[in-house]
Amino acid sequence: MEKEIVLYRTFDSPVEANIVKDVLETNGVPCFLSNEIFSSVLPLTNSEVGAIRLNVFAEDVEKADTILSTTQLTESEK
Repeated sequence: MEKEIVLYRTFDSPVEANIVKDVLETNGVPCFLSNEIFSSVLPLTNSEVGAIRLNVFAEDVEKADTILSTTQLTESEK
């Protein structure tokens, strides 16, 4: 049976997206970014269409929430 992948968060900045992705992966949460190329070719600020998407398995959402709530991130990275 395949695991369900869900959209966890969106970002306008690839730097912010990669920082959060690295924090999750370092703490054992598999995740991946999508829409990175589109957002760099056609940057659309404050748009869901152009946003970089951080995806996780549905079963890991609670763990990701816990990790990010206890990790020191700047306000723009949350």
